[in-house]
Amino acid sequence: MTNNRYLKFTIQDTDKKIIRKFLVHKKFSSSQLHNLKNKGGQIFVNHKQRHFDFRMKTGDTLLIVLSEEEPSDIIEPMKGEVDVIYEDEYLLVVNKPPGLASLPAKARTSKTMANIVKYYLEQKHENSTIHLVTRLDRDTSGLMVFAKNSYTHSLLDQILHSEGFQKFYSALIYGHMEPSEGMIDLPIGIDPDAFYLRAIDWQTGKNSKTMYETVESYKDASLLKLKLLTGRTHQIRVHLSAMGHPIIGDEMYSHKKDTRISRQALHCYELNIIHPVTNKLLKLKAPIPQDMVLLRGAIKG
Repeated sequence: MTNNRYLKFTIQDTDKKIIRKFLVHKKFSSSQLHNLKNKGGQIFVNHKQRHFDFRMKTGDTLLIVLSEEEPSDIIEPMKGEVDVIYEDEYLLVVNKPPGLASLPAKARTSKTMANIVKYYLEQKHENSTIHLVTRLDRDTSGLMVFAKNSYTHSLLDQILHSEGFQKFYSALIYGHMEPSEGMIDLPIGIDPDAFYLRAIDWQTGKNSKTMYETVESYKDASLLKLKLLTGRTHQIRVHLSAMGHPIIGDEMYSHKKDTRISRQALHCYELNIIHPVTNKLLKLKAPIPQDMVLLRGAIKG
């Protein structure tokens, strides 16, 4: 087990000095505090083991050893290629190819990004418990975030739909958006005719917002830059379809087959994340995949 179980803090003048209060301020949940106390976690101040009620001083070094996690056997490790965009002891950000699901479905043994990442972490002798922070549809490519422990996962979940965690996508769509930039604000719910589809639902749908900007216009198509403000299943695909401009290749929502690409032309190309532990801004990018480059060339043709 490597150091992704360890959290180190230097106590500042403005920090809470009682260990429990300090950890609550650092957004440890009650269950994480319980695990730290009762499931093998440890607390050290200046290399001496301490308890929650210990009072620290400015300049002290606090070392938290998180409880060891037992990886679930539901996700089986499977060998595969991992395109690592960013990695440290807290986070792993990968570039997912199209045609690969994020997580295994029930009663499904096919290889997914989670299976491959689990194998990758095991080979590095790290905690291989899968903490999936963001997921992508099977045929959407691009950046996916995994946390390396439950604490980091919890911190990322708290900022997931804020300005501290910005997600940007590229999409090639049929036609032209009017106006050329703006916000789509339409509630999304489960399609009453098919549970695996989503639809605009004004009665029980959840608040869903997508910012869009036209980057390039072609004769019968456009290249859009999109920013998710909420995170609903199929959100971009449903919103663009509802506007009358579905994503090229998205047979499920455009209801037509396009021979120029074998999947929806949608790619998560950029993430701007305030690192939940170091507070540094991570600006991460994944290049546009070849099939979308070729489609764009054919459209411009």
